[in-house]
Amino acid sequence: MNKDDIFNKIAELLTAYLRLNPGEATPDSHIVNDLGADSLAMVELGFQFSEAFGIPIMNPTEENMILRNLVDQIHDMLNAAQ
Repeated sequence: MNKDDIFNKIAELLTAYLRLNPGEATPDSHIVNDLGADSLAMVELGFQFSEAFGIPIMNPTEENMILRNLVDQIHDMLNAAQ
């Protein structure tokens, strides 16, 4: 799965769960500061990302709260699993 596909899936999940407008989630968006996720949303989104990509649930860090970094981390995890 390439980074564009990963970003599109993350954006789709965020848009649905956080009720965002299409296109509101960008590579530079911060999940909490820009998109409004709270701690409960972060737990649920962690489960959704895990299920969508077949990866372990990740601990949220300040770095992976930015979508570009989250995409990179998931991409690296998927490549390491191959």
